Amino acid sequence: MNENYVERFSQRRPPPGDFHPQPNRQLGPRLELNVRIREYVKGIPILANAPSYVFQREIPTSDEISVPECEEAYEVPPNKVVGPWESKRKYLSDHYALLREDAVTPLRNVVSELKAEPHILEQDSAENAYVYEKVFVVGLTFAHSGVAAKVTFSLRRSGKKIIWEQSKRLLQGTLIALTPAHDMFKTVCKVGVVAARPLVGLNFNPPEIDIFFGGPDEIEVDPQQEWVMVESSTGYFEAYRHTLASLQKLAMEPFPLAEYIVGIERDIQPPWYLKQQPFKDLSSLNPNAGNEYSHVDILNGQWPVEPLSDLDASQSEALRRILEKELAIIQGPPGTGKTHVSVIALKVLLQNKLPHDPPIIVAAHTNHALDQLLRHIASIEPEFIRLGSMTLDKEFIEPRTLFEVKQATRLGPVPGGLKGPAMGNMRKLIKEMQELLKPLTEGTPFSEDVFQAYGILTNEQCRLLLNGAERWVDLTLAETETAAISKWAGDELVQADRRTMPEDFGFDYEEMDLEFEQLKELEAEGKINSDDEHEGLRGDRIVFNEPWTGSERSGKSKDKLESLLRLKDLWQVPAGTRGPLYRYMQQQVKEALVKKMRLLVKEYDKHAKDLKIGKWEVDTNFLRSSNIIGCTTTGLSKYRGLLQSLKPKIVLIEEAAETLEAYVTAACFDTLEHLILVGDHQQLRGHCNEKELEGKPWFLDVSMFERLVRNQVGFTQLIRQRRMHPEIRRGLMPIYPSLEDHPSVLAREPVPGMGDVRTFFFHHQWPEDTDELMSKINRTEAVTIVGFFNYLIMNGLKPKEITVLTFYNGQRKLILTGLRSHPNLQGEIFKVVTVDSYQGEENGVVLLSLVRSNQYNNVGFLSVANRVCVALSRAQRGFYIFGNARNLCKESLLWFKVVDAMRHNPRRVGFQLPLTCQKHGITMVVKGKIGMPKFYSSIAADITADPDGFNNDAGGCDKDCHDDLPCGHAYFPTTRSSATSPAFESSNAATHAPKSATSTANVPAIVGDETNQSAHQSMSNLHTTLLTQSRTRDTPAKTPRGFPTKTLTISPISLVDTSPTAQGFRDFAAGGYIQADEAAIEAAAKERLRRLDEENEALLFGNDHPDVDTVLTSGTNKLKLTGTRQAADGTVRNTYEGFFTIPKAGESSSKQGPSLLD
Repeated sequence: MNENYVERFSQRRPPPGDFHPQPNRQLGPRLELNVRIREYVKGIPILANAPSYVFQREIPTSDEISVPECEEAYEVPPNKVVGPWESKRKYLSDHYALLREDAVTPLRNVVSELKAEPHILEQDSAENAYVYEKVFVVGLTFAHSGVAAKVTFSLRRSGKKIIWEQSKRLLQGTLIALTPAHDMFKTVCKVGVVAARPLVGLNFNPPEIDIFFGGPDEIEVDPQQEWVMVESSTGYFEAYRHTLASLQKLAMEPFPLAEYIVGIERDIQPPWYLKQQPFKDLSSLNPNAGNEYSHVDILNGQWPVEPLSDLDASQSEALRRILEKELAIIQGPPGTGKTHVSVIALKVLLQNKLPHDPPIIVAAHTNHALDQLLRHIASIEPEFIRLGSMTLDKEFIEPRTLFEVKQATRLGPVPGGLKGPAMGNMRKLIKEMQELLKPLTEGTPFSEDVFQAYGILTNEQCRLLLNGAERWVDLTLAETETAAISKWAGDELVQADRRTMPEDFGFDYEEMDLEFEQLKELEAEGKINSDDEHEGLRGDRIVFNEPWTGSERSGKSKDKLESLLRLKDLWQVPAGTRGPLYRYMQQQVKEALVKKMRLLVKEYDKHAKDLKIGKWEVDTNFLRSSNIIGCTTTGLSKYRGLLQSLKPKIVLIEEAAETLEAYVTAACFDTLEHLILVGDHQQLRGHCNEKELEGKPWFLDVSMFERLVRNQVGFTQLIRQRRMHPEIRRGLMPIYPSLEDHPSVLAREPVPGMGDVRTFFFHHQWPEDTDELMSKINRTEAVTIVGFFNYLIMNGLKPKEITVLTFYNGQRKLILTGLRSHPNLQGEIFKVVTVDSYQGEENGVVLLSLVRSNQYNNVGFLSVANRVCVALSRAQRGFYIFGNARNLCKESLLWFKVVDAMRHNPRRVGFQLPLTCQKHGITMVVKGKIGMPKFYSSIAADITADPDGFNNDAGGCDKDCHDDLPCGHAYFPTTRSSATSPAFESSNAATHAPKSATSTANVPAIVGDETNQSAHQSMSNLHTTLLTQSRTRDTPAKTPRGFPTKTLTISPISLVDTSPTAQGFRDFAAGGYIQADEAAIEAAAKERLRRLDEENEALLFGNDHPDVDTVLTSGTNKLKLTGTRQAADGTVRNTYEGFFTIPKAGESSSKQGPSLLD
C-alpha cells in the first residue's frame, strides 16, 4: 500500500495530508437496542448434528498442550487447494483444525521439551522457549473481561536482562503454560493467556504480569504454590483466537458466497442489491461529464465511453469488476495502484448508498496498512470509524477511533441493555470473592473459625482448642480469640518464604529480536477491546498475604494426619506433629476455598459476557450512523458479533493475499452480498507459526485470494506500474512479464553519486555467519552497505530517502548498528527493515542485503519467490543488491532470470561497483575480494581490493574540493589522503580559515605550514586526473562492534599521462584541464567499464577456461551442451542445462541439484 498514490493518479484530489477530521455528529437522545448482538454472543442453539469442533473452548486445554508420550500424534487434515471442497462442513472443519494446530503447536513443542529437560536454559532450547521459574500468584484483578491472576516470576533461565519496551516476551494475548515446580508438566499443565503486561509492573524486581487461566475450573489462588511458566517465542495466539471462534459460529450460520469459496463456481453473479437496482450514478468518476454518467445501467454494459477518472485501461476493468461482481478479485502488482482503484470504487459505492443501507466494512492485514487505507478514504469520507485503538497516526486516525468518538459524545444507557445489570451483578460477586479470599490476605495464620467454616474442625474441637489457649497467661481475651491456633502450633508455625525474591544476575541486555513496527503490531492485536486504553487491567484488586505455614516432618502420611484430626482435643496432638497437621489443614482449606472460588468465577464470566454484549449494544448506535468502518483482518473476527449486528452487505479487504484463508472466511457475515478482495498473491503470503504446515499437503499459507485465482475463478490484474524506473522494473520481468511502465516513472531523478547506474547487483563471495539468535549474518557485506550508504549521503541523498532491506533480522541489526556507529551519520534516523515487514512500502533508493554465501550454495529464504518479489519492487529511483550472485543462480531459477535480466541493456551486475562523483563527474569503481574457483584464477588474480572502499572521508572521490564550509569559512584539506568529497562539507577531514575576498590561490606558501602548503598545491592544480595509487585513511574511524576492520582501496580509471612534465605543461599552456583532456578521460572511463563488464560476464556466466567443459559434463554432472554465444572480445562461450554436483567439504556424496550456470 502506497501513501503517495494520490500524487500518481490525480492532481485534482486533495492529498491525505490536507484532511482534517470533522466534528463528531451528535446522535439523538434515543438509543436503540440491537438484539442481534445477544443472539450472536450467547450462541444459537446447537444443532443436533453440529461438528465436534464447535464445542471446543477458545483457549486450548491442557490435553492439547501436554500430550502424553504414549499417545499417537494428532492427524491434521490436508488442505484442498485445487478444485472444489466436498461440502461447507468439511471446508470449515478442516480449516479450523489446521488453524488450531498452527496456534497450539509452538507451545506444545515447548512443553514437550521441558518435560524431557526440566532444567533447560533458554539459550539451549531448540524450541525457542521462554522459561520463567519461581512463579507465584500474588493477587487477583477483577477486570471487566474476567478475573485475572497477578503473578511474579524470575528471569534466571533467560540469561539476559530484558528491555521490556522492546521485547516480544509475554505480550498481551500470548499463550502460556504453567506447571508446579516439583511436577514440570509430568501430570499438571495449566494453560492461560497474558491478560496485561503493564511496563511499570514488568520493571519491578521481581517483574509481574496479569494472566487469565484457560477456564474458571483452572484458576489458582494459592500464594504459596511455586510454578514454572513457559511461552514460545515463535507463536502469538491472540491472532488466532478470535478467528477460531468465528469459524465455530460460521458452522451454525448461513455461509454467503460458498458456491465460489467452497464450490469453485467460476460464473460470478452480480450482488443481489445490484440486481434489484442496476442503475448507478457514476458522475464521481468524471465530474465534468454530462448526464451520461448520472444514470448508468452497469449490468447491461451501458458504461460511458469517456475515460473513467484518471484510471488506465486495466484499472477501469478492475473498477467494473468490483462494481459488477459479488466476488471481485483484483490482483495488483507492485506500484499499479490497487489502493487507488479501491478508493475510487468506494467513492462510487458511497455515492449510491441509500440512507438506511448498512456501513461498508473495509479491512487490511495490519494496523499500519489499515491506517494508510483510511488516510486515503478520509478524502472521500472523513467520518469513518476505526475499530481498535492502536494507531500511530495520532493526528488524523486516532480521533476517528470508536473509543475517541464515544468519548466525545456521551450517551445515556440503552433501553433494555445489559451493560448496567451486568456491572451490578459483577460488583456483588466481587464483594463475595473478596470475602471468600480474606484468609489469604490478612497476613496471619488461619484461625480456628476458618477451619470450622470449611468443615476441617468441628465446633467441639474449636471450643477445646480455645479453652486450651485461655490457659496461656500471656494472652488477653482479645488475643485468645485470634491466636488460639498460633499458640497451639507454637514453634511448628514457620514463615513460608514462598515468594519471588529480587535478583540481579549481572546479565547482559537481551537483543531486540523484532522490528519496532512488528512489535507494535503484535501489541495492537493483543488489546482486549477498543476501550482498553491502558496497559494494565482496570478493576478492583486484592493482594495476597499469607506468610505462615506449618513445618514439614518426614513420615507424616496423609492417613496419619487424618487420624489425628479425628481427636476431639487437638491439644493431645504431639508438639512435633502439630506443624505438619497445620500444613495439612491449611491445604484442605485452600482446596475447599478454590472450589468455591471457581464457581464464583464461572458466574462472574457469565456476567462479563453480558457486559461485553452491553458495551456492543452501545457501540452499535455509533457504528450504524457511519458510512465506512475500518478494522484489521484480525478485527473482523474480534468484533464479528458487533459487525454482524449491523447487517453489512459489502466488505472490502486489502492485502487479501497476505492473509490466511480463515481470516477472510470469518468476514462472510450472514448478510454479506458483496466481497471485494484486493491483493497480489505473488508477493508475501500469510504467516504460519509452524513452517511444516506451509508445505504439502497442508498449504496453510495459501490465501483464499491465491487459491481462487489459481483455480481460475475470475479476477482482474492491473498491468501499469507507477513506482519504479524502467531499469528497476526490468528485474521483475521474470515474475510479471506483462507489467508496463506509466510515463511518469521515466521522470524519476537519478541517484546522486551513481551517474546513470540506477540498479546494480554487486557480486561477492564473502562468507556468511550466524549470530547468537541463529539468524544469518554477513559481516563484510554489512560493512560494505554501511560504507555505500554513507557514500550516497555524502553525494546528496538524505537518510530518509534510503531503505536498507534484508531477509534476516540478524543482518538488519548488524547493519543498523553500523549505521548508528558511523561518525558521519550520528543523530540520523535509519530505515533498516526485513523484507517481510516492508510489503506495501516504498522509497527512493533501496539497498538489498542478501547475506547468504556458503560453499553448499544454500540460499534459505532467498529462494522464496514471494519474498523475492517484494524485495525487488520497493525502489523508485535506485536499487542496489549486494550478495553472492553465483550461489543464487545455481540454486534458484527465479534469481537466475533476475540476474540475467540485469545483465542486458545495460549490464548491471558484477564484482566492481561503478561510482560517479556528483560534483566532479569522475567515475571509479569499488572492488570486492571474490576468491573465484580455481579455473577462473587467471581472471581473478588482480581482484584483491577490500570492500570498504566507501569508508573514507572522500566518500569515494579523491579530488580536492574548495567549496565553502557551512560556517562561512574557506575549505582547506589537511592532507592529500583525507580530501573530502565535494558534495559534503560536513566531513571532519578539512581545516577551515576565514573567507577572504582575495583568492586563496594568491596566498604564498609558508614552509612548514602543511595547511597552506596543501592549499597552494590544490590551487595550482598540481594533481593527476585520477589518483593511480591506493590510499588509506590516516586515522581509521571507530569500527562498530562486530564489524571487521579492513584496509580500503579505491582503483582508478585513467589512461591519461600523469607525469609531472605532462601535467606541468597542461597547467601552464591550458590553465588546467582542457576539453580534450575531459573527453579523453570520459572515453577511458567507458573503455575501462566495458572491460569490467566483460570480466563480470566471464566470472558470472562464462566458461572460457579450457577445463570447464570437461568439469561440467563429466562423472555425475548431468549437463549437456545446449548452445553457444560470442562475447564482446570475440571468444565463444557455451551454455549448459542439467544437474551439477556440488560436494560438501570433506564429503564424497553426490548430492545433485539443478545448475543454472549459463
